Formats: sequence, C-alpha cells, structure tokens
Amino acid sequence: MNKTSFFKSTLKQGIIMGLAFCLYTTLMWLTKLDTTYLSIGQYVDMAIILLPIVMIFWAIKQETNSYQVSIIQRIGIAIFVSAISYLIYNPFLYTYHHFINPDWFGAVLNLKEVELTAVNVPQEEITATLENMKTSSVAQADLFRLSSLIPSVVVIPTLVALLSLIFIKNKVKG
Repeated sequence: MNKTSFFKSTLKQGIIMGLAFCLYTTLMWLTKLDTTYLSIGQYVDMAIILLPIVMIFWAIKQETNSYQVSIIQRIGIAIFVSAISYLIYNPFLYTYHHFINPDWFGAVLNLKEVELTAVNVPQEEITATLENMKTSSVAQADLFRLSSLIPSVVVIPTLVALLSLIFIKNKVKG
C-alpha cells in the first residue's frame, strides 16, 4: 500500500463530498426546495443520501485497484473520507444556520405545524410538539456536536464500508 496514494485519493473524495454537501445546502436554500417547494426538495433530500455511498465506494474502489484492501482498511478509508467531509461541511452548516439563513428553523416549525394541522392533530399536541422541536434545536446548535460526529464519521461510513464488501471485490493478484 502506498500511503501517499491512499492519502491523496481519500483526501480528494473527502473534499469533494464536503463541498458537495455545502453546494447541496446552498442550492436547497436558494431554490427554496427546503421550504416553499418541499414536495420537490424531498426527492433531492433522498438523492443526496447516495452521495456518501458513492464517494466511499469510489475511494475503496480506487484502493482495491492498487492493492488488497482488508475489511479494517475499508472501514479506515470510509472513516477518513467522512472525517474530511465533516471538517468541511460542519463549519459551513454552523455558518449557514447562524449567519446565512438564521431563520431556517422557523420555516421548519411552520411546515411541521401545517403538517400536523392537516392531519387534525389537537392544538395542544401541536404546541407541545413545536416546543419540543425548539428545545431540541437549541440543544443541537453547537459546532462539532458529538451527536452528529459519531453517526456521520463512524457509524454510517462503517456500514457503507461493510456494504462495499458485496459490491467491490479486491483484484486477484496473479
């Protein structure tokens, strides 16, 4: 294994993934797909779920073309790509929520209220739900929260790396 090659290739995928998440968030906001046109935005939200899978698979595939990649190495590649992405996207998300679009959560609350009203939820329950959402939002407002770091950088990438065992085979050295 060439460590320089490993670092360069996984760094590239991590940077691309982090910047793509930043672009996705910005485009969702500018096009109002996250509020006004939510019915379309929900499909874009589903599509963006594929980004980490594609980027991690790409990094693992690149490495399997060069050498035999063990399960632990696959997990390491996935975690490294995700960590680089997280270091780019999380500060952007903090900036977005606090400076670029500080009113974003008001739109989320309005949408939830409309949704609950449409299914005839009693007003007391709607009020309680919205208050719980506000409390949760304040608790999650810090930069580099452990509650987002662990799933984003460890759990999901590890699962994707394990999934790669099915789809990406090591080259047989002959």
